[in-house]
Amino acid sequence: MTTIGVLGTGGIADALATMFDRAGHEVRIGQGREVVAESAVVIPAVLGVQGAVQRLRPWRPALRGKILVDITNPFTGGHLDFVGPWAAGGAQDLARAIPEARLVGAFKNVWWETFDGGPDSMAPVIRVISDDEEAKETFLHLCGPTPFTFVDAGGIAQARRVERMALSGAGGVFVTDAVGA
Repeated sequence: MTTIGVLGTGGIADALATMFDRAGHEVRIGQGREVVAESAVVIPAVLGVQGAVQRLRPWRPALRGKILVDITNPFTGGHLDFVGPWAAGGAQDLARAIPEARLVGAFKNVWWETFDGGPDSMAPVIRVISDDEEAKETFLHLCGPTPFTFVDAGGIAQARRVERMALSGAGGVFVTDAVGA
């Protein structure tokens, strides 16, 4: 059984922990080092890439070889545009900051409301990116029993494109009767 650690205590952290728990995974949730130490997959549910970097930096050695799932988007304060140039994405920034981990980007093309009240028969397609094909396939397998459909959206160079889908509303591509990848 794979242990999934969710760093955070807010609504998205709770929703992700609940989703993966219902999918049959062992889940750790909290803000401490033990979540990182006891988990094979770590999902920092914090505000922004810089928030994730700050939260994870002290635990870089403990993240070595673990799958790190980036769910952040580098939006400006008003969510009107992105911070930084078009050529780079938030997932790329996190990968550079925490090179010990095996980075996978997910949930970047949807808003937090995706998890508000639980998915319904119009569940969005969640795009998953990574340059680490094995880590991406492992994460896609873990997501199989969840109520969403997950698709391989390519390598980390696609981060900016996938992240922009949420901002432009293009992340709301829906499928009916989704049961997972």
